Amino acid sequence: MLQNDAVRNLQYDSEIRVAQTSTASEPRVYDSQITITAQPRPTTETPRIPLPISTVAGSGTFIPLAGYHCLADLPSVHIEQTFELNDALTAVSSENRYVIRSPLGDAIFAASESSTENHRMVWGAARPFQMHLLDKTHQEALVFRKKLALGAMCCAPKTLEIWIPPGNVLGRVVQSPTFTQPVFFIEDGNTGQPTFCVEGPKNSGFCCFCPPKECYFKIHSGGDLRASLDHKWLASKSQYTTNIYFSDISLTAKDRALILGAAFLLEYMFFQK
Repeated sequence: MLQNDAVRNLQYDSEIRVAQTSTASEPRVYDSQITITAQPRPTTETPRIPLPISTVAGSGTFIPLAGYHCLADLPSVHIEQTFELNDALTAVSSENRYVIRSPLGDAIFAASESSTENHRMVWGAARPFQMHLLDKTHQEALVFRKKLALGAMCCAPKTLEIWIPPGNVLGRVVQSPTFTQPVFFIEDGNTGQPTFCVEGPKNSGFCCFCPPKECYFKIHSGGDLRASLDHKWLASKSQYTTNIYFSDISLTAKDRALILGAAFLLEYMFFQK
């Protein structure tokens, strides 16, 4: 027991030392009244705190990973929703929370929705929101931003933006105006060019797509299947899960983060009814 406490204290002290800055400066004293016109900002970007472990479970890399780079080399990720007691007892929907896990069940990200109660009551699953994904260092790794959009035919198409700290657009997922099956394009944030195409089940509805609870989406680029996404019932946990399988091992961490954003857009559009 004492040994375990010592290990915990050592880990805690090491995390504190990492979080502290190495430079020390004398406090500045002013004789006269000073008016602050702007908040002080660091001149250089603060490096992320490394993970307190040496590897990510299920990954082939052997260096500490943080941020969306935790997705590198993973063959699949699985999105599990955490259900709130308030949803079962009242008619008011609460902000959704999810856990993104590796194939071995290790939690990679904790995702929490940020939206207003009025938007949840009026618009339901079509509501605008921000989804914040925190990694194991409790730092923000990704932010998904969805604006209010009612459709793809006569109104603005449904889109979701993928952001990374401190405020850079990694890419976006845009709904395509189709009639026979749901189609989405994943665009690069720098060039605005589509890099992946997401296709859902065919003949799933006319204009208003209503795919079954268990369905399959394929993600391809240049005619080659790069990844796949399905929504299935997990009997061991008595709930539905959204699963992403990366078929192409050459996919970068950025590509996997964009595909993860597409999975959350599909989650709200088709599986939050």
